[in-house]
Amino acid sequence: MQLEQSLHICLLLMVSVILLTLPQLAFASTVTKASPMSNALCIAAEWITGDSARARATIAVSAFGIGALLGKVSWGMAMMVGVGISVVFGATALVRLLGGTLSAVGGVGTTNCT
Repeated sequence: MQLEQSLHICLLLMVSVILLTLPQLAFASTVTKASPMSNALCIAAEWITGDSARARATIAVSAFGIGALLGKVSWGMAMMVGVGISVVFGATALVRLLGGTLSAVGGVGTTNCT
């Protein structure tokens, strides 16, 4: 009974957090694209690659690097974190390269959402 009650409280907490952050993610941007879906995707792309994401990535690389040097984290895990961060921040250039855009490298870190 106690476990079931804890699960209900946890689920209620998760739903309330999602409902509280949803308006911020959906409407708190100045992006004005033609369709609401592209607007939402541009907001998500900005959230993933914006300034706060760069700060989180810097902290993650530092933490995993220190952990790897101290032997608390395997070097393979530290390398996977670095590669994952590189893929996230290089996704725009990768999509432009695969999409056939000639200036694929010139637009690194920028999106068409402005």
